Amino acid sequence: MNGEMTSTNNYHAVQEFDSVTLFVEKLKILSNKIEQNSYIKYTSNKLKQIIEDAESPVMIIFLGKERVGKTTLINALIGRNLFSVGNKLPTHVNSLVRYGKKECIKAIFYDGSVAYFDLKHLFLFTNSDTFLAQIIRENLNYIEVYVNSELLKNVVLIDTVALEMNQKGDIYFSKSLLNRVDEIFLVLRNDSAAIDSEIAFLKKLYQKGKKPSILLNLKEYDVNTLSEIIEKEKKRYGKYVQEYIGVSALQAINAKRSHDMQLFIDSHINDLISKINDLSLNKKKRTRKIAMQFLRWLKQFEKEVTLIPEREPFLSASKNVKTYHKEIDIDLRTERDLEILAEYENEYKHVSGVLKSIQTLYQLLQTIEYETYLKDEQVENFVDLALKYHESVREYRILHSEYVMEQNYFERQQKKFVKKSIVSTLFTDEENYTELLINKAENLNALQGKCKALYDEIKRLESSLIKDLKVIQNQINELTEKRLKRILKKVDFLNLQKKRERITIQRFVNKLSEFQCIVEAQNILREEIKPLIEKGELPYTPDELQQVLLSIDSILQVKLVENEIISKVEVELKEDIPQIKADFKENYPFYPLNLTQQDVISDIPPLPEIIDIEALKNIENL
Repeated sequence: MNGEMTSTNNYHAVQEFDSVTLFVEKLKILSNKIEQNSYIKYTSNKLKQIIEDAESPVMIIFLGKERVGKTTLINALIGRNLFSVGNKLPTHVNSLVRYGKKECIKAIFYDGSVAYFDLKHLFLFTNSDTFLAQIIRENLNYIEVYVNSELLKNVVLIDTVALEMNQKGDIYFSKSLLNRVDEIFLVLRNDSAAIDSEIAFLKKLYQKGKKPSILLNLKEYDVNTLSEIIEKEKKRYGKYVQEYIGVSALQAINAKRSHDMQLFIDSHINDLISKINDLSLNKKKRTRKIAMQFLRWLKQFEKEVTLIPEREPFLSASKNVKTYHKEIDIDLRTERDLEILAEYENEYKHVSGVLKSIQTLYQLLQTIEYETYLKDEQVENFVDLALKYHESVREYRILHSEYVMEQNYFERQQKKFVKKSIVSTLFTDEENYTELLINKAENLNALQGKCKALYDEIKRLESSLIKDLKVIQNQINELTEKRLKRILKKVDFLNLQKKRERITIQRFVNKLSEFQCIVEAQNILREEIKPLIEKGELPYTPDELQQVLLSIDSILQVKLVENEIISKVEVELKEDIPQIKADFKENYPFYPLNLTQQDVISDIPPLPEIIDIEALKNIENL
């Protein structure tokens, strides 16, 4: 056939079409596996589409600029005014017209969801410009229109949106849809020859192994006009085109309307119908399309599978399940739990006896300083009071020592003075010595005054300490008991944590189970699909065959979590959780704080007496 590309001359021998049917059946098995994984939904849907296309009649697409009559052509081919025409509104969505006894519309949205509508609403999808129509089409990918037409039993006709140009002036169209079709018709009108962008578009299609047919849609079929147009067009881009066909869709529509058989014959629409029926019998070309669709899909699937081990949620799930499995094998989790329990036991043992050895206020203050759980506002106020008390006692003792030293000196001097014999020998001026002695006494009295102020402060603080002692002891004992209860709760939480860990691991196992379908898909590729391809059952060139086999090998090399690991973890998760028990209360009884008033009060020297100054003035009479 003239449309065969040079690059396809090296195909492997294609056997019976039954081999392709067998290949599609294996693809169905593969599809059933990978559709279980929601993380490759797009790739899964693409494989379903390949299978659907392989089992679908031949798909023929009509491309063209706006107003060239694509929609009118399809109406003429199926012999009814299915699509609205003549309202000057372009087609808004690609429409696959299929055979169906029950006529309806199947809307396929970009997220893969599907909705069905009555055929009377077709205008909302195709060329209505109402607000409701715009909402319906907002996330619409394409529609399938099911029509009860004899022609559609062999083919699927695709009406398309008008070809548009991008900013570079190049025509662009859905690559995914072009890859699905078997035949392409580029529609031109007799008054609009192919423009440069359309010729560039034909060239790109040619480079990808596709040779469209040019469909000249004449307003009125005329052999001479048609021949003249074809001759001109061939010179411009003939090598990119399979063949030229001329029809008049308008004449065919008018003939149906007026029941004018001759006009219908003159429209040559039957020639196009015969051509379409012939195309539906080209099994070799169709097999080639299926093979190339699978090659493109396989490369996408390869990307998806090779990235799975590096991406969430598989990455976390795999890491955690493998760690859990490793801990099962060497009992690390039990060892870890026992270590934690030992830490709790040591803590409980320490806290239960921390108050036992306290016998003084100073020891209590030291314990509160290091055991932070004993601190609250009430205890800290008591600590502040106790520190002030100790500070006052320390200052009093220092001051009292100073007083005693001065008093000792004073008493020695006083004894010397009272010995009259010595006084008369040593001193010639008794008045001066008396004055010196009085000054010493006055200094001692000043020190005594300071001692008394501190002594009174100590007694005041002692009174407050004794008054608060019972309340504070109860508070400290209560705080200690709370700490002990908290330690026991940690043990309970350790058991709860084990349950939560199991729930988390079970969730990870469930997540990994979703990826087990990929492992099964690998097995299908290895055991079913790869051998079939290696036998040359599909029409690949040597280079394409190598690409397919390399992609399959790349997919097979991806290592996911083994079923044995998952199974072993699942078995362990079903077993009863061993409870961690703590008999701390029985082994380590709580010793409460039990200080008495005497334990709190510090021993201090008695308060010195006041020296009688008047008596010193009369010392000579002593």
